[in-house]
Amino acid sequence: MNNIELKYLLGKRIEELRIRKGLTQQQVADRMNIDQRTFSRIENGKNFPLRNLPNLAEALEVDLPALFDFNHIELTSFEMREFIKYEIDNISDDNIKIIYRLLVSLCK
Repeated sequence: MNNIELKYLLGKRIEELRIRKGLTQQQVADRMNIDQRTFSRIENGKNFPLRNLPNLAEALEVDLPALFDFNHIELTSFEMREFIKYEIDNISDDNIKIIYRLLVSLCK
């Protein structure tokens, strides 16, 4: 798992835990003492909350390892497409060639 996948899956897990607790993004952000926009970027997998992980776990009322329990999370086709669209600009030229060849072979 690379860094990008980790951020995305962690964001999905955070959203899952937040919704399970019946909390809004603003409520969790308030508990963490950060602004809602920053929390939204964490939940959307754009930011990794390294310094805020303990505060995040506390705000969601879970232990730290529970934040990383996302083996059960299955991404929808839409989420996979969005992930690909978002990350395509950050892929190296060598990997773009590989992805291109793979797509060409899959689309035949």
